[in-house]
Amino acid sequence: MKKFQFLALKSDEFFDMVEKISRERNTLKCKKRTSNLLKITCLMVIPASIISYKTEEENDNLLVSRTINFLPTILLSILIIALLEGIVYGISYLVNNFSTLSFVLVGGAWLLVIVFLIYQTFVEVDEINKKLYRVEV
Repeated sequence: MKKFQFLALKSDEFFDMVEKISRERNTLKCKKRTSNLLKITCLMVIPASIISYKTEEENDNLLVSRTINFLPTILLSILIIALLEGIVYGISYLVNNFSTLSFVLVGGAWLLVIVFLIYQTFVEVDEINKKLYRVEV
């Protein structure tokens, strides 16, 4: 959880700024917004992560906490890797050519996709931070 402090902002103004930034980006979609919580989903074919912003007001300053949840990436990728490994096993069974190298290659490709999804989430968070940087204390 990372905390930021903003001067002379209200939580609605901050959430409006973040929502505007997320509308500009193709991979970000606003999922849920309340008076002190905003959840943004980072989508690339599958939901990669959920970025949450929580606000608290303290001494006329706005304290913003950011959390990133990678649980959707991990849960959906387990189903995808199981499906891919099943397909590879079925093909190798039908061809009567059982090779463990194909399983290792599919597993390696799966790891590369997971790393890419996590990297892309941090790129999107960095883009949001760059646009909010001029307002941060």
